[in-house]
Amino acid sequence: MSLSVFSEKEEMPNDERLGEVLRDNKLVWCKILEHMENNYQDIVCEWKFYSKQSGWTFVIKSKKRTILYLIPQDGFLKANFVFGEKAVVAAEKADVPQNIIETIRESKCYAEGRSFMVDVKTDKDLKYIESLIKIKFDN
Repeated sequence: MSLSVFSEKEEMPNDERLGEVLRDNKLVWCKILEHMENNYQDIVCEWKFYSKQSGWTFVIKSKKRTILYLIPQDGFLKANFVFGEKAVVAAEKADVPQNIIETIRESKCYAEGRSFMVDVKTDKDLKYIESLIKIKFDN
């Protein structure tokens, strides 16, 4: 089973299918994209199929730097970040829930940083995603 609900390489997601899968949380998806466009420059977004295991992932970059990955689920989405140590320290000082800090700290550390995912299910979650995006940009 693939991480993304979109698991078939031959079927790149489109806006209609995304709406069918995310249902009410399509609005949350749109608000993340709107936040990116309104607050950061040189944003590039694209669907990527890395493997059958991961499925289709929506990648958001600024210039050549990946800011986050959005992974569609059934009725919600996952936001995947990779934080270096400076960003981890900044997250610990930010207005981010303790469970997210624990998720970051418990994630495996690779050369490029710690990769972690946050479930995004409601508008309330947007506040934390926006904080994590800012931390990623600043560090």
